[in-house]
Amino acid sequence: MADFLRRELLVSAKYSQGTFIREEELARELNISRAPVREALKELEGQGLVRSIPRKGSMVLGFSPVDVEELYDIRFALETQVFEVLVRDGLLSDGDYERMNSLYRELLAVASSSMEKNGKVLAFSSIDLDFHLFIAERSGRPWTIRILRGVYFQLHQAMVQHLESEEELAYSAREHLKIIQSLKEGDLDALRESRHYSYFHRRLRKREKLEAYGM
Repeated sequence: MADFLRRELLVSAKYSQGTFIREEELARELNISRAPVREALKELEGQGLVRSIPRKGSMVLGFSPVDVEELYDIRFALETQVFEVLVRDGLLSDGDYERMNSLYRELLAVASSSMEKNGKVLAFSSIDLDFHLFIAERSGRPWTIRILRGVYFQLHQAMVQHLESEEELAYSAREHLKIIQSLKEGDLDALRESRHYSYFHRRLRKREKLEAYGM
């Protein structure tokens, strides 16, 4: 149920930023009891995607460029620790690299596909989540993985809200190869600079600066 709602948050205009998801209405619409809807909304609230407001429902949260900047700071700090553990302890096998390369090829395929924008963003986000969680899980750091999972969901929702061009997906897909190559080479300096691989992140920062100057 939570996966269904996350999908709706990503692709449905019905649940855009600031709108409310009402437990009773959604349960009636889906012809299910309120219990699974309630539990799913609690899970989404724990991931920072909605906020429960008494007598109104669960409000879909939005993410400003400032919010995204903070989320990326958290993400990169934790991912840097993950990368260091993976390289230091040699935790990645040939099979792991094959899996990462397979996910990278899937990202490229989706980014260059002819599917409509919302479907493309949803498919891309799902594979991107698999890619980064796969790497994080190899570190064997359960609390780091738990926090990163929530941050990834929030950033995916922000991507949908701020995405300007589907070309950004193609650029982002190609940049994942740099992560794979740097991990394989044990190049921690390159991995510590991984914040630069996110074109989406750089573009939001640029837009924020322009807005600050009234441009």
